[in-house]
Amino acid sequence: MVVMFDSSLITYAVSLHFSQKINDIVISTLQAIADETGNRFMIENKIPPHITIGAFHAAREEEAKLLQLVENFARDQKAGTVQFSEVGDFNGKVLFLKPEKNLFLSEINKELHTLLLPEFEKAENGYYLPDIWFPHTTLATRLNQSQFSVAKEVAKKISLPLEVAIEELAVYQCSPFLELKKFGLSR
Repeated sequence: MVVMFDSSLITYAVSLHFSQKINDIVISTLQAIADETGNRFMIENKIPPHITIGAFHAAREEEAKLLQLVENFARDQKAGTVQFSEVGDFNGKVLFLKPEKNLFLSEINKELHTLLLPEFEKAENGYYLPDIWFPHTTLATRLNQSQFSVAKEVAKKISLPLEVAIEELAVYQCSPFLELKKFGLSR
């Protein structure tokens, strides 16, 4: 059975955000990679440093419901920490910071999906589902081979391991990228 994607649905992402100190480190790396490689995708699309914990398809009419469910979810979540341990890549095309998949990350990912999957369809081929999710913070994407080599050298300048405070959760519309709402996590 072939399942067809309904093109009238919008892809929404739910992501974790970092403290300003960590944002500054990641943003300066994004900028340095853009300057050194000419690949400005992350900068031009104003994609902030984040770890996506879920991606879902929904109709535009369901957006308010999705935002309310995520707001309620965020209200019950505590701020946490993760540790970036290494720079990784997907097939030499995407360069990222890899956090250790700790209990905080595993639980928030699992709980979000438990809440939203009964209401909304999984997106991004299910890559964010708890059993197969690979948490990461993208530093550069859509790299060609020479850009990848240069970007990897720039990324090596980040002092790892890097402890990261997770303070916010946000909802984004994907393609075109648009931040819809941010929610603070309780301390």
